Amino acid sequence: MKGIVLLISILLLVPLASAGEWRGEGTPLYTIAEGSIHGGVYVDGGHGLTHEDPYVEYFDLPGNIEYARLYVPMWNYNEGDWVDVSINEKSLGKKSEPDYVAAWGVCDYVFTVTDELSPGMNTVSVTYHNTNGAPYSIVLVAVYKDATMPQTRFWIAEGNQALSYISKINHAEVIFESDNPKGATNATLWTMMIAGNEGEIDSLYFNSNLLGEDVGRRKSGAYFDLDKWDVTEFVGITNNTVMFDRGEESYIHPFNAVLAVEYMEDQGDDYIQINTKVESKGANVPVAVVLVTFLSLLFVIYMVRRKK
Repeated sequence: MKGIVLLISILLLVPLASAGEWRGEGTPLYTIAEGSIHGGVYVDGGHGLTHEDPYVEYFDLPGNIEYARLYVPMWNYNEGDWVDVSINEKSLGKKSEPDYVAAWGVCDYVFTVTDELSPGMNTVSVTYHNTNGAPYSIVLVAVYKDATMPQTRFWIAEGNQALSYISKINHAEVIFESDNPKGATNATLWTMMIAGNEGEIDSLYFNSNLLGEDVGRRKSGAYFDLDKWDVTEFVGITNNTVMFDRGEESYIHPFNAVLAVEYMEDQGDDYIQINTKVESKGANVPVAVVLVTFLSLLFVIYMVRRKK
């Protein structure tokens, strides 16, 4: 009986040993920036959890970047960790506090880099201090101006919500609010998720239409999924909704949803609106996490007494 209790204690201790304390349910996706522009939206990145240092990604960009947001998802954040991001060999400086953190230290460092980018190939590298963790990816979202292109309405959503059996949160939803535009000729949705596993069937919906199953399956790199969807046939003339369904996934973290809708005719003046950053909500520690902590304490006591 003692052996069984010890085995269970060890198994339950693994998350704590590898990732520190429970850091809450995180931040649901919300729209950080939106607007209309004669031009387009660029979204790219990669390439999964590799533990390389520095972690490097390349972005081939158009000119006339009007707004750009850079994301560095990281595994196993703990206090005292930091990242140092460089763009084209220019450091943005060390950043210690992630913008969004959830679960066992899955976090996201976010940077506005509009003025740091150049037309053509850009090199982004990340060096970091993290004892057991590393970047999952580097992802760039950039809005660019091109007077020869049709007007595009865009929304950029970000966050980090832990959909998991521990938090008991099974769905994440973001609504892109619209002012009843008509005449859409093309609509593209990008989604970015962290910590998915192949064979654990999750689902992604756009305006209640199923876009895919087992979307979070590490297809863009280890524990990293960046997808591009043609949603032209599903786009609405009012609000548009993206919904992530955890399904059979033990853990999955929606980090981004970006929607760009191109129109046949202008819908008004061009503009870019930057919204207020949303802070992580305080959350009660789930019962499962309390149980893990309690059993971990029992395990320590057991080992101490065993040595006496």
